[in-house]
Parts: sequence; structure tokens; C-alpha cells
Amino acid sequence: MPTIKLVLFDADGVLLDSLVPHLKICEDKNKEFGLGLRIPSPSELKAMARCGVRISPMTDFFMAVGFPKELAKKANSQYKRLFMRRYAPARFPQTDQMLARLHHSGFRMGIVTSNIRTNVVESLSQSMKYFDPDLIFSKDDVASSKAEAIIAAMAKAQVTQAETLYVGDQLADWEAAKAAGAKFLGVAFGWGLSEEDHFCPIVREVSDIASYVLGNDIRAH
Repeated sequence: MPTIKLVLFDADGVLLDSLVPHLKICEDKNKEFGLGLRIPSPSELKAMARCGVRISPMTDFFMAVGFPKELAKKANSQYKRLFMRRYAPARFPQTDQMLARLHHSGFRMGIVTSNIRTNVVESLSQSMKYFDPDLIFSKDDVASSKAEAIIAAMAKAQVTQAETLYVGDQLADWEAAKAAGAKFLGVAFGWGLSEEDHFCPIVREVSDIASYVLGNDIRAH
């Protein structure tokens, strides 16, 4: 694998164990709005995402589970205010150790996410110290696509496409990396990819991300 200098991460499903909290806010808003929907289970939502159903940004997530467009927008507005107070997700175990390992190995790191900055910063907490502040791209900062954010990050870091790796958990993340010309690593523990996907390298655990980047022998196909 060519030398990687810049590692960009999606947040939800890669660094943050946030699928269940997102489904919980959907269930609560479903009841509040009287929609009578059956909100998918985590495994059902992952299957939807693997089939290409758009689940980010958050308005799309609400629509994916059955909210009408206008109520999805209303729910998203409330999500921005309420999510971190009532549904705050935790980091996946080993996230801080994995980031520290890459940081101490000399890699520059950034975030490209469809979530809002406040949610990501608060959830990652002390782990934010490993990221270059100039390489944080969130829904608030970038009205453009993830692909354009990856390109902007490469320009700021002054690295090439071959020197850039984007780590994501959805088909849309792979497509964004491909559109930007960056390399991609998928994770099987997130929202929308599994070990059954063979169109990109996949790792099973958070700690495997650092092993893959460092070129160690792990199961990534």
C-alpha cells in the first residue's frame, strides 16, 4: 500500500457508537408526532444502508425510517438542539488508543462527517486532541458534499490522493472517497458495511484501523 500521510475519519459508526441513539430519537419523535411507524432495528437499518438507502445527513435518516419530508425536517431541527442532551453517543472502545497510535506514528488526521460539529466534538471529547483543527469538516462547515470536503482536506494538508485515506462505514463514504480520488477503508462495526462487502478493504474492529494504516497483517479484504 502506498505511503499514507493523511487519515480522514467519518464520525458516526466509525469513531462513535451512535446508531442506537439515532434510532432512539427516531422512536421518540415517531411517538411525539403520532406517526405510528415501526422504527427499524439496528440490523435492519444496516441492511437498508447496505442496499444504498440514504441515511445521512439526519433529515435523510428520518425519511429512511418513514418520516414524511416535512416532519423529517422538523425532527432534524429538534435533533440539532436535543441530541447531545438526551441521546449522547459514546466512543467505540479502543477509539482513543487507536487515534493515539496513529498520532504518535506521525499521521495527520481529520474528520469528514455529515453530522454537526457540536455533536462530534462533544462526543469525541478528549480524543479531539488528535485531530488537526484545520481538517475538521462537518455539516455546519461544508454545505458541499463529503467528496468536496475530502478534496479540501487534501489541499489544506498538502497531500496527494494516493497519500490520503478516508475511513467510513457506508457505501456513500466509499463513493465520496472514490469521487475525491482518495483511498478508502471500510469498517464492519458501523452503520452500513459488513465483512460480506468485497468492493473495498474492510476491518472488523476499531483497533484494526491503526493496524491497517500501519501496514500490519490483519484481515482486510
